[in-house]
Amino acid sequence: MAAFEPFQAHVVASVAGKTINFQVTTTSQSNTIDSTGGETPTLLVTCNGPVGIPAYIRMDAEAAPTATATDTPMNPGSVRLFANPVAAGKVGIAVFVTVTGASITNIWVTPGQGGI
Repeated sequence: MAAFEPFQAHVVASVAGKTINFQVTTTSQSNTIDSTGGETPTLLVTCNGPVGIPAYIRMDAEAAPTATATDTPMNPGSVRLFANPVAAGKVGIAVFVTVTGASITNIWVTPGQGGI
């Protein structure tokens, strides 16, 4: 039934939001989202970058995963919902792009519930 529930970002009173931002140039960058003490079964991923150059996303239980061009692609301007592989703990997220020059790809990852 979760597919019929709208996505809701994980919000805790008096605590900053849990969205993380990657500003990627040409390497793999990683970060974690900590959902310990709560549950965020869904991750909303937003991609903004140069037209025609996808970003590649990897999410798993590793603390510092490395993404490659064989991971899940996301086109610039896209927004996708993913199931969180570690819904009640720390999920490692990595992003890889093949941008040239001074271009930057921004990826935002927001933990939450619903929508899948």
